[in-house]
Amino acid sequence: DRQLVVPYGANLRDEMISRKINCYQSLTRWTNCNGQQLCGTCIVDVVQGVDQCTRRSLDEASTLRENPDTYKLACITNVYGDITVELMPKILPNQWTR
Repeated sequence: DRQLVVPYGANLRDEMISRKINCYQSLTRWTNCNGQQLCGTCIVDVVQGVDQCTRRSLDEASTLRENPDTYKLACITNVYGDITVELMPKILPNQWTR
């Protein structure tokens, strides 16, 4: 477990990457879209404080339609309060987004 202090409104993926925390599963660590919301592979589970993050856009909701409501794409998630994030949550084969 790690505790991070980030600026208000900080991008979750950028903050994790700057601290060498991998939010990608498998080979997507090297084959991701670099935070452009194109690959859908930076899925994290915001187990506490999802209401302290940006709301799901229509695109994010479509991408994550088979996943729990607490799953977010780190690349388009900004943080506005205290949250708890689980990295690499379990994703079933029918939940892979792209």
